[in-house]
Amino acid sequence: MIRHEVPASLREENLQRYIKRAWPLLPGHVLRELMKKRDVRINGAKCGKDDSVRGGDLLEIYADSRHFEIPAEVIYDDGHLLAAVKPQGLPSLPDADGVGADTMEARMQRIHPEARLCHRLDAATGGVLLAALDEITYEQAFAAFREHGICKTYRALLCVRPPKAEMTLKAYLVKDAKRATVRVTDRPCPGAREIVTRLHVRGAVGDCWDVELEPVTGRTHQLRAHMAHIGCPILGDDKYGDRELNRRLGFMGKLCLWCERMEIPAGSPLKDHVGCVFQADCPDWMEKK
Repeated sequence: MIRHEVPASLREENLQRYIKRAWPLLPGHVLRELMKKRDVRINGAKCGKDDSVRGGDLLEIYADSRHFEIPAEVIYDDGHLLAAVKPQGLPSLPDADGVGADTMEARMQRIHPEARLCHRLDAATGGVLLAALDEITYEQAFAAFREHGICKTYRALLCVRPPKAEMTLKAYLVKDAKRATVRVTDRPCPGAREIVTRLHVRGAVGDCWDVELEPVTGRTHQLRAHMAHIGCPILGDDKYGDRELNRRLGFMGKLCLWCERMEIPAGSPLKDHVGCVFQADCPDWMEKK
């Protein structure tokens, strides 16, 4: 049995929607079975899919814990720094309402309760994620990400072939906090911050293009927005990309973006880990389609 307290800030939400929100990678058949058999109790009372939860409610879920209490897939662990593979679709942290029983940080904390994320990946993006296991390492890692002391390489599938096989792209990015989105411009403007992205074309994959992307600057949604800005959107990107093409190719909501490699270069503030390379092989998106 899994016991879970609903975050106090949540007003009211349908039980089935809440469970899917709190455990976003829970298999659909498991959730359907829970609702069908009424194997969820709210404050001790059996409930089904038409019931609702509120902040402070206690859920008791009678199901196999392996679907709910999943440890992270570890790449590296020296007792100070933890590197693990974040699955696509899993949030790094709980959302603004505090909802998120299954997050990447929670999975890392099942291995080390003191684990603290050094950075984030969008929920739709998978790959290498780092967590610090002590305060000194956290401070070093925080400085490393702030000062570009970590080299990150992403893999992506682009819907359109880039104009050159090797490119260093420069532009400006403006955040729109209200809409939780960004826009890219070619010239400076109020509120804009410079972005630099390196691109290397690996080859064709069907009608798409397999590329390596290096965000020299690490801005919100930089890679997704920058690729869309040059007319080469990432396959499966419904926020900045080609929704009609995503639908036609069967990639609605399936973003083809993956953090494949992180390297700690000489001179990085993460000085105790200089030379370390953390890698998580990119999935075969076409094979999983």
